[in-house]
Amino acid sequence: MKTKKIVIKSTSGFCPVDYAYSDKLTIMPNSIAYEYKPYLEDDNSLNAYKKWSYKTTNSIFSLAFEKIAVAVDEILSRDQEAMYCDCGNIDFIVTYEDGNRVAREFGVPADEFADCFKAIREIIPVTEDVPEAIRISEDCEDE
Repeated sequence: MKTKKIVIKSTSGFCPVDYAYSDKLTIMPNSIAYEYKPYLEDDNSLNAYKKWSYKTTNSIFSLAFEKIAVAVDEILSRDQEAMYCDCGNIDFIVTYEDGNRVAREFGVPADEFADCFKAIREIIPVTEDVPEAIRISEDCEDE
């Protein structure tokens, strides 16, 4: 089945309420969109609402989407059932061209999906920060 849309959602997990959030990254063959919703919005932009989108007709983007779709299908087929108590959930929701949807929730660190998330980062506009949904530990080392 050919993938039509990939949605990756995440939540902050155990942290101070000032940093709590939920977010959603939506990827299609010709577009990517992101929305970050803080639980409490901070006046100092420490935890501010963010929303952006990018649309293109570039064939390189659609080839990258196909690569990401293969990686996400591999994630959805994993037997992994581990749940960590202190990290938030990462949800993968895939819609196929025939209208079928597959959704799976993982309660593991984002590093479990590092290869997939690195592929997604290649299509994020350079002016945008890495979405929380796909941040891995090496992103935190730079801060």
